[in-house]
Amino acid sequence: MIGQRHCPFCKVSALNACSHLALAAEGRDFVRRCVELCQAQRQWQTLCELRRKQIRQSGNWSPEREDFTWLETAFRSEFLDRLRWFGGMEYEWRTGAKPEQGGFYVLLWSRDPKQLWWELREELERQANFLASPPLPARRGATVSEFPQRSSSTAGPPQPWLIHPPIPSS
Repeated sequence: MIGQRHCPFCKVSALNACSHLALAAEGRDFVRRCVELCQAQRQWQTLCELRRKQIRQSGNWSPEREDFTWLETAFRSEFLDRLRWFGGMEYEWRTGAKPEQGGFYVLLWSRDPKQLWWELREELERQANFLASPPLPARRGATVSEFPQRSSSTAGPPQPWLIHPPIPSS
């Protein structure tokens, strides 16, 4: 074990999998496992499709705009960082029975993993619903430039009693 990590809450080794370890997955499987554990596959597919559609329509496609679908750091910044139950994310090198079976594992910590998965599901659902809802129509009404100008002849100079009202005497 190279770079062995410990729970930020109870200081137990990540290999012992304390109750705060929400997930330990190879980097390439991290996003998929998060979506599976929060049981939001449908919301995830909808969100990915809507984001791709939005990117195509805007003409601002770049590989970085789709990183959240597979890159754990992008997924973290897009979805996990704002969650109350997100406790942190670390990396740990783990080896299998053979040296070539090793890889970097992403460790996801939470004070209450069950709450984290519920909250992540709600976040994915919230973002998918936001992208799916049609934009609000522009408000119909007069803008400042559409209002008629005041004529100076009707306004006249301000009356002194409006600016400095008399003080009542007792």
